[in-house]
Amino acid sequence: MRLSTHLRANAQDILAAWDAFAATLVHDGSLLDQATLRDHAGEILAAIADELDRPPASENPDTPPDAGKGPSEDLESAAETHADTRMVSGFAIDTMITEYRAFRSNVVRQWVDAGGGRDQPRDMEDLVRFHDAMDQAIAESVARYTDQTRKSTDLFIGILGHDIRNPLGTISMSAQYLVRSGQLAANAAEPIINSVVRINSVIEHVVDFTRAQSEGLMPINPKPGNLVTQFSKIMEETRVRNPQSILRMDSSGSFEGRWDEGRMGQLLSNLLANAISYGARGEPVTVRLWELADQVAFSVHNFGAPISVEEQARIFKPLVRGSAAERGERRVPNGLGLGLFICQEIVRAHGGTIHLTSDESRGTSFIVKLPRG
Repeated sequence: MRLSTHLRANAQDILAAWDAFAATLVHDGSLLDQATLRDHAGEILAAIADELDRPPASENPDTPPDAGKGPSEDLESAAETHADTRMVSGFAIDTMITEYRAFRSNVVRQWVDAGGGRDQPRDMEDLVRFHDAMDQAIAESVARYTDQTRKSTDLFIGILGHDIRNPLGTISMSAQYLVRSGQLAANAAEPIINSVVRINSVIEHVVDFTRAQSEGLMPINPKPGNLVTQFSKIMEETRVRNPQSILRMDSSGSFEGRWDEGRMGQLLSNLLANAISYGARGEPVTVRLWELADQVAFSVHNFGAPISVEEQARIFKPLVRGSAAERGERRVPNGLGLGLFICQEIVRAHGGTIHLTSDESRGTSFIVKLPRG
């Protein structure tokens, strides 16, 4: 029996097995009825059978090399719609791929049990073309799922970056206006403004994390500049926000190059915030810059309890925060655990490297090396 004939003749048994397997998969916890479980499996099955009945390109010497390799519109449409409905039903992308894997193995097993595979040349060609069609269906479903996820990510970034920042700006400006007009004491407005700054920082971290995850690399816009000049501004801003902290900066050499000034400021600001949060009280936080042959380098250093070797191995991973309970003299951070991950992504986007050293006697240093171009 030709494989396409087997697919059509045994469609109900194949689809029943699809339903049974799909019902065992983990999704968002909601119970799915049979119609939802089966989804567009019938259309996918029929489209694959049609693909197998299409004449292979090898039978027509005048056929262009790429002919017959693309999916039919029916297969593409069914696979894409399947991805849409599985996404809405709460299936993760790997779960959806597992469905296809089980579907593939079940079809082949049933076909072999029914006598398929005995006509070696013909059946082997059917089997190869079946796997090609399955791979194409998986590719179409994954592409659609990924595209929908990217659109959701862009919408999330847009809402977070615009619709939440606007009211925060209003809160900050209103607090400053009340202070200028004498209706509110400056010390009473300070917690409000600091809270706005803190929330904005969290928003920036989440947006950057989401963009780095979806796009694969932090977007940057490098322009000619001097790293010392850029860092001096960040040092002054940090001193204003942390008047009790001792901040120092030393530099030696030339620091001209091409960087994204905003991202470089964000990089140093995050490293300073980390050093201030975890460093020993009363001890200085020092930024040191030096030049290399075709690179520039800088470090952010603080004294205090060292970071354990185990924690050093995971400190640049997202959603990881320092174990403050193990460091008696360090303050407990209140961030999301994204700051150092974002630092790593900024450095990576500039083609540089970041690493840390930490021990009891020398303290903790985050060391960054960046190409000038």
